[in-house]
Amino acid sequence: MTADVVVRNEGGNNRRIGKKGLVLLEEMAAKGMSQTSMAKTLRMHRNTLTEIKKRQPEVEEAIERGYSQMEDVLVDRLFATALGESRAAVTAAIFLLKTRRGYEGTKVPTHITINQDNRSQTIALPSAQDMDTYMRRVSDGSPLTVSG
Repeated sequence: MTADVVVRNEGGNNRRIGKKGLVLLEEMAAKGMSQTSMAKTLRMHRNTLTEIKKRQPEVEEAIERGYSQMEDVLVDRLFATALGESRAAVTAAIFLLKTRRGYEGTKVPTHITINQDNRSQTIALPSAQDMDTYMRRVSDGSPLTVSG
């Protein structure tokens, strides 16, 4: 390992990550390596890497950039799979909706909130009911409750 990956201070106790080390950390994160594995690659303990991240915010930023790159690649591939017509496509689409958009396919929504012109309105949705019950509510004039 070259000297400018991990740099020791004159006393030898405090280490810091050099410019090449930042590039290496970003690359390792982009490949999905855990921070424990990154520390081992740099020949240090995980706790040492944690301490360095506290002293050098650019280390944490490099790792986060790498993880973001990895996430972008995975989402692109997952999205391409989701656009297909296989069983895996359905699973990929549901996964993307749940993780990216907060979709909860097993929950029935109880309300919808609409934000417009600095005003918020909440529409309470009725629970599932048969058509006769629904029609009675509509004819009574109370199918929905709106607050705002």
